[in-house]
Amino acid sequence: MVHMRTRIMKYALQNAIFYSGKANPKSVLGRVLGSEPDLRANPGQVRIEVEKAVADVNRLTPEIQEARLRELAPEMLVREEKKQEELSPLPNAESGRVVTRFAPSPTGPLNIAHLLRAAMLNYLYAQKYQGRFILRLEDTDPGKIEKGFYKAIQNDLEVAGIKWDKLVIESDHLALYYRHARELLSQGNAYMCTCPPEAFKELKLKKRNCPCRDKSPRDSLADFHNVLRGLYHEGQIVMRLKTSMKDPNPALRDPPLMRVNKTRHPLKGRKFNVWPLYNYACAVEDHELGVTHVFRGKEHEHNTEVQSRICQAFGWSKPTTVNFGMIYLPGEKLHTRDIKEWIAKGRVTGWNDPRLHTVQALIRRGFQPEAFRLYAIQVGLTKSDIRLNWDNLESFNRSIIDPEANRYMVVLDPVKLTLRGGPDKAKVMAGLHPDYPKRGKRAMPLDKKAVYLSREDWKRFQGKTVRLKNLFNVRLRDRTAIYTGDELLQAMPKLQWVSRPNVEVRLLMPDRKLAALGEQALRTLKRGQLLQMERLGYGRIDKKAKEISIIWTHR
Repeated sequence: MVHMRTRIMKYALQNAIFYSGKANPKSVLGRVLGSEPDLRANPGQVRIEVEKAVADVNRLTPEIQEARLRELAPEMLVREEKKQEELSPLPNAESGRVVTRFAPSPTGPLNIAHLLRAAMLNYLYAQKYQGRFILRLEDTDPGKIEKGFYKAIQNDLEVAGIKWDKLVIESDHLALYYRHARELLSQGNAYMCTCPPEAFKELKLKKRNCPCRDKSPRDSLADFHNVLRGLYHEGQIVMRLKTSMKDPNPALRDPPLMRVNKTRHPLKGRKFNVWPLYNYACAVEDHELGVTHVFRGKEHEHNTEVQSRICQAFGWSKPTTVNFGMIYLPGEKLHTRDIKEWIAKGRVTGWNDPRLHTVQALIRRGFQPEAFRLYAIQVGLTKSDIRLNWDNLESFNRSIIDPEANRYMVVLDPVKLTLRGGPDKAKVMAGLHPDYPKRGKRAMPLDKKAVYLSREDWKRFQGKTVRLKNLFNVRLRDRTAIYTGDELLQAMPKLQWVSRPNVEVRLLMPDRKLAALGEQALRTLKRGQLLQMERLGYGRIDKKAKEISIIWTHR
């Protein structure tokens, strides 16, 4: 225990020194759990020790704080820009020169699988190496994108605690793609192909050159000029990189770079009719933005090869690519198109419906950005596929929200009982949080003619003696609770209860809605506030009206 306290104390001291003499328990807890993996097995005890350490540190003067840290860990007095020692090293990475990017397409909001690796790890590695993190919205396929998702993705990242150094929207760079296209065509490294798609597919399978390959650079440039003038329709012409039609990898046989697409673009309208394909846009943007490291799923290995060939044709150095495995979500496999259909049919209320795995839904349920960060680090960049483990994410989140979540009574499917005997009290005073007695108490009204237990408890403990939390012991007999004494016995079941006046509660679970009664003090909570419902789990106040809606977070 002494060793744990010493380890925690140095993080509390460092946090106080770096932030005007006052340590933040939430920040210290996240730092400890992130930097000391062996302590994660007991987050509850760590949280208690962090609170004690922070309280002790915040009573010290800045001079004494610095002197103490100099004794314990002098190296921690040097402020390193968000150093993340818990992240494994990156190959070919130099401090101050790392540039990463997260490049989603605005076809829908982000879900937890997008966030953990593609977004969060790009961001954290840029921080680790004091580099730059770029958010790039890939919107060069006009038929698949929607205007509302440009802002939705940015909002998802912001609420998840991710800040970008530069925002790039690819559709703003059409002139850049055209300029580089002319360069490739003029050098003879690309050509304009008018073969019908099926004819080219057959040539590719037979490893035979397309006749268009023999065009002179001048003729291909003339074709490209006519394409820009709108003289070709969709499917009539594409620009291809000149590689080798005999390449062992079919994906590398003269891959397409640009094509005609006359679909109306959400931002650009019909101003442009020639759009870059994914690999060409990626290669150009990564080069122009100075991206040094690209993190992508291993299913994109063919795309990496195509982009390498594009860089080679231009004479550009290519970024270091790190491939990672797939993240599989538990339960039913959901695609963005599925959720869109559900929303249209009213099966879910929107992208933030608590039954979904979107970032919006998880934030609405009460998951915290620091929990995403810690779990992303645990997941890492391994090439192994993983199945998301909700227990691990919930464990990180629990350690963060538990100190903030005051305790309240909520009774599911309530059964009304009459209380007989015992001291006459108009109210009971109960602590808001067992670990923080100084936080105060709340008043729980007591009307002996109307005490409510959950139906499950009422059935389960018929004929038995139980403890009504913060009150006294009773024996349950039908619809009556008979006073049996005040002595608190450890083995006795301790039940939550609610009396009159109370408040109606609607508890939104991931799979259903439950009717409940809550204690009157719930009225004092604000929308968005976290709480722990005694014996039930954590929740977040979602709406306040005559009825209070609480969204279930987790146990």
